[in-house]
Amino acid sequence: MATPTELAREAQKQIELLQAEFEIHQRGMENLKLFDLRERLVVLEQKIAKLERELEALKSLPIIADRVDRLERDRDESEKRRWQFAYIFAGAVATLLVTVLVQLVLLPLVKK
Repeated sequence: MATPTELAREAQKQIELLQAEFEIHQRGMENLKLFDLRERLVVLEQKIAKLERELEALKSLPIIADRVDRLERDRDESEKRRWQFAYIFAGAVATLLVTVLVQLVLLPLVKK
């Protein structure tokens, strides 16, 4: 039978082996955690990139809406200007006709 000293030495060796094995497993777990974290980081980076693209798209929407509003305002203004031109032209033609009529009416009176 083994002496208590031999049993203590054997137990000490077993403890050291278990501690070494524990450290190996602990490093393995840390590596697994790091690998898992790396995978999660890659997925998060992809999601962030996608969100940034969507954000840029959303930022451009008000610009497009603003451009559409400007085009509508410009169209309305050009339509108003066309009508203003038509009114001015009609007024000029009416003035010309009135002037010609007045001249025709006054011409016989002036010749007498």
